[in-house]
Amino acid sequence: MTSLSAFDSRLADVAGVSIVQSSTLYGGEGGLPLLAIENAQGKALIALQGAHLVSFVPTGGENVLWLSPKAVFTEGKAIRGGIPLCLPWFGGHPGGKPAHGFARISNWQIAGAEVLDDDSSSVTLVLTPNELSQSLWGDDFRATLIVTVGHVLTLDLRFEHRGAKPVSFSQAFHTYFAVSDVTTARIDGLDGTTFINTVGGANTRNSQVGTLQLAEPTDRVYVNVPAVQTIATPQRTIRIDSSTQSAVVWNPWAEHAVNMADVGDAWSTFVCLERGDVFDNAIELAPGATYRKTMSLSVQ
Repeated sequence: MTSLSAFDSRLADVAGVSIVQSSTLYGGEGGLPLLAIENAQGKALIALQGAHLVSFVPTGGENVLWLSPKAVFTEGKAIRGGIPLCLPWFGGHPGGKPAHGFARISNWQIAGAEVLDDDSSSVTLVLTPNELSQSLWGDDFRATLIVTVGHVLTLDLRFEHRGAKPVSFSQAFHTYFAVSDVTTARIDGLDGTTFINTVGGANTRNSQVGTLQLAEPTDRVYVNVPAVQTIATPQRTIRIDSSTQSAVVWNPWAEHAVNMADVGDAWSTFVCLERGDVFDNAIELAPGATYRKTMSLSVQ
């Protein structure tokens, strides 16, 4: 490992924070730099490309996040698993631009790192305009992600629109949760909400009744959801708490995963429950406005 100060001379060494290459941990050629954060409460890995959470392990527990065993750490290619950041748009773009925006494949910069009073660790990553964003977005902006690693993992995302005109904006914490068997995972916290079923381009609206348990290919966008959802399996219960308004539940199932090179037969070991502001909850950002939302993950 290389010390944080050697990687970025603006920062002094911070206990438990260092840089490691993805190839050291996951193999493959080349690879991407990862921020490794570890303290008495937990540990995490963050790819600087995309400010992408790759791993979060509370002390004494198992990884909360799923990473594909076939994940590729290559510059300019999104990593399959963890928490990709989808912004400044989610899903397909009406203008034919790449899905899920440019932030998840852009290189973010380290702006700060510190050990907090409760002995958790915090790192701040920043993204400003680059060649890719200029070609796809054009407007000036500043995106900031503050990641706090302790018993709880917290993401604090801020996006300041510095352009001259209002812009459409949507965002999602595209979280892949590790489960032993997706068919046994029970999702609560969505009862009574409306979801848009997008499988096969259906885009039909339905009401969620009670607990959600997946049994087929699923791609649902829930709007105006409560702050808290849980994913219960025989092994543990994961709690997701977010100030965002939408939730997306996704798993491709076997018939679609077979055509996804970085998923394949690993489809049954994850479920995506993404929090964000998408579809009905997408917003318009005025010049000078800042979008700020948070998400916290914990194991009960």
